[in-house]
Amino acid sequence: MKSIFTRQRIAIGVFVLLAVLFVLATTHRAGGNGGDLSHPGGFVGWLGRQFGGTPDADRADLSAPCLQQDKLTVKDGTCTLTVAKSGAGQRNVRLRSDSDVAVQAPAPGKDTLVRSDVEAGATVSVAVAGDGADIDVICAGARTCTLTLVTGG
Repeated sequence: MKSIFTRQRIAIGVFVLLAVLFVLATTHRAGGNGGDLSHPGGFVGWLGRQFGGTPDADRADLSAPCLQQDKLTVKDGTCTLTVAKSGAGQRNVRLRSDSDVAVQAPAPGKDTLVRSDVEAGATVSVAVAGDGADIDVICAGARTCTLTLVTGG
């Protein structure tokens, strides 16, 4: 009978410990962006950095003469989207095209230029190293094309 009570106490203790750890993990915001739940801090942020995928580039890190709001409107056949340097490490820039385009950028950490042909309606993801890069968008056939920025909410 005594061993049943000991097992129950251990089970209750483990349950209480898990509940306390859960509360601490979800409420501790050190290092995170306190107003933005998509960038958690503390234990949850650490888990995301360890086991999550590559994050999107922040919208504030993107600039181009053809960029307005969340659209790249390429009018002269080509436009260069610049991704600024960031301490966040490797990031992704995702673009959805309304027509056939080619996208080229340097491979992260290498001197190799990578080119990808994108069909109309498809989304392309370009990996960019923490030191930033230029992404060239080239309209195929037409001199004007539009891409929607899917990155960086």
